[in-house]
Amino acid sequence: MVENGNGKRKISRRALLRRVSLGAASLPLVSMLRSEGAAQQRNEPPGLAIFKPIFTVNERDRRWSAIRRVMSRPEWNLDAIIALGSGDSAYPRYLAQIGGRGGSADVVFARDATKPVYALLPTERNKAFWEARLASWRADGRLILREGDGSKALLATITALGLNRPDARIGLAKLTGSRFDPEGLVSATYLDNLKKALSGASFLPIEKWGPDAGPIDEPAMLKSAEEHEVIRRSVAAGEAAIETIRRSAQGTAKRQADVWFAAYSDMFARTGEEPTRLSIAFDQGANTTLGAPVEDPLRAGQIISQEIDATYQGYRGQVNHSIFVGGPNTPGYLYYRAAMEAAIRLFFDCMKFIVPEKTTCGMLADYYAAAVEKMNAEDQSGVVIHSSGIANLSRPRIGPANSRGDASIALVPGMAFDFKPAIRLKRAFMKDLAERNRVVQVGDHVLITDAGAVRLGLRELTPITTEA
Repeated sequence: MVENGNGKRKISRRALLRRVSLGAASLPLVSMLRSEGAAQQRNEPPGLAIFKPIFTVNERDRRWSAIRRVMSRPEWNLDAIIALGSGDSAYPRYLAQIGGRGGSADVVFARDATKPVYALLPTERNKAFWEARLASWRADGRLILREGDGSKALLATITALGLNRPDARIGLAKLTGSRFDPEGLVSATYLDNLKKALSGASFLPIEKWGPDAGPIDEPAMLKSAEEHEVIRRSVAAGEAAIETIRRSAQGTAKRQADVWFAAYSDMFARTGEEPTRLSIAFDQGANTTLGAPVEDPLRAGQIISQEIDATYQGYRGQVNHSIFVGGPNTPGYLYYRAAMEAAIRLFFDCMKFIVPEKTTCGMLADYYAAAVEKMNAEDQSGVVIHSSGIANLSRPRIGPANSRGDASIALVPGMAFDFKPAIRLKRAFMKDLAERNRVVQVGDHVLITDAGAVRLGLRELTPITTEA
């Protein structure tokens, strides 16, 4: 979508073609999103959402094919990938749609496309639950669900696939990490059992920093039209939560926890899944409260900042928007307005800087840092590019001085991420109420197209107060 000269949004020809390319199988999702638009603009949940996997078989084949292409590269040369449900469940979910409250699975993914993908579930009850919800992915026999738990069941599946060879090269998700969990999440006992049973086989990590991020992380960064629609759903729920925070702070809320539970419940109702993250803080950086509801009192003149990651089909799509408690006559408002207007200018300035396939994450982060300095402000973002995706598959994530291992990744069409300037104006430029100026943040989700970055959010980017 793009904005015309009147500030109204219209569908570009490329975006229209992309939506049409989803095919008839995904039309119910598109229709559902459109039918909910009016309710979302009124900040009303469109009825309680029920979790149901929705990605089509075409999307399954697209991502499986992309993963196998990376697996076959000489630098990887993997015969199979194992993604354990007891590790980072983002990997099994990306491969098989199995995740969330229904539990995860151990997935064995062979490079040979003639062999099925196996998902091992811990109980017959879990298996029955997912069989009922993954009928389309299972219909052609390419995804097989089995009951089985632990290394013994996994080894039996590896043997059935003919991967119990001394020269087998098996990638193991979260054997090590990159952005998170650098020492991995795989149980030492589990790994010892695999190594003893498969003497001579190599178990290799599959995560790396940079453009060649690994056979799952790399394809997950470049999202399809179906994934973009899911991210739009997450972003819409997050934007509604911003209004819920404003209204609850305006009403009977007395503590941060009152505001937190109102926003959390609203997002859960809209998507059918718990938010990946909701961190709300008063007069501090959003992450100060570490995503927890706390007892901090709510008072007039405060600045409410937040990281909002509503989640739909496992996909997070973060948005951010600092809110002022009070109105234009409340002490502290003039500083808030000046800082927010500067952050919003930064957002649009940086979006104009992006040249698809030429601008890298590092170039954008560095441009942002220089622009902050020119505005007589200090960067407080940590991470300024926060991609959407399933849990920690939301890469790249980078800031001016954070996660620089992803700096060389180019911003290419298909990528979607939250760009979220967080700044503190310098006191020599403008003084806040307290001895130290407060931080404000604004972040909106954007999609990289052939023509540049376009917003996925629909709200107006402007200072927001709780005063009607």
